[in-house]
Amino acid sequence: MNEPFDPTASPLAIQGLTVSYGERLALLGVDFVTPPGRLSAIVGPNGAGKSTLLKAALGIQPRVAGELLAYGRPLPRPPRHIAYVPQRSSIDWDFPATALDVVLMGLYGRLRWWQPTRRRHRHWARECLARVGMEAFAETQIGRLSGGQQQRIFLARALAQQAELLLLDEPFAGVDAATERAIIELFRTFRTQGGSVLCVHHDLATVRDYFDHLLLLDVEMVAAGPVAETFTATNLQQTYGGRLTAAQLARLLPATEAFRP
Repeated sequence: MNEPFDPTASPLAIQGLTVSYGERLALLGVDFVTPPGRLSAIVGPNGAGKSTLLKAALGIQPRVAGELLAYGRPLPRPPRHIAYVPQRSSIDWDFPATALDVVLMGLYGRLRWWQPTRRRHRHWARECLARVGMEAFAETQIGRLSGGQQQRIFLARALAQQAELLLLDEPFAGVDAATERAIIELFRTFRTQGGSVLCVHHDLATVRDYFDHLLLLDVEMVAAGPVAETFTATNLQQTYGGRLTAAQLARLLPATEAFRP
């Protein structure tokens, strides 16, 4: 199942993506067109290749085969219309940078290598901090912030980049409930402004509430399409190798769908 979207209208279309780590296959022949103006989730078990897909799309992880397109053309390098928020665990929080410094990094792709940041750039960075409720922490070293605050700082950096597509690797991991609500509201605002989101997500219980579109992944694509059509017992069991119990499915799905053959 894969709802047809025109690749020429998509900020990121993936065709036949195959990635390996040595002899271990991480992704095999994945096709996925990121729907424009939607909130999309990538869901699957550990080791399914979810983070690898984002890294391959950004050129961080080499690919064995496949093509990456932006609006029907080869994805530029670097893809400046795409902003990336990595997993918090992959970031050196001891790096001597303030919250404002981190947000300003989102502007570097738009500046010449010799151009310093100016007052207007710092004003824009502070505006992005304000949009995520973190302006008061502009001069705070990033390692002194809580996990939820750190995640908001990196979202502000993505906003500063003025990207059309946000790629996020488990943005809700390790954050409090208030930060989680703030992040999803930020996504929804971004969507109303014409932006798109593609997000690795681990909490099956919130998929229906948070996202419009879904890619179920287990090295290969299991299914993709609107959440209402794709988030089914059959697809989930196939994605998770039959490891979900009837009780788990009953909590995730309406009663009419949880036990559908």
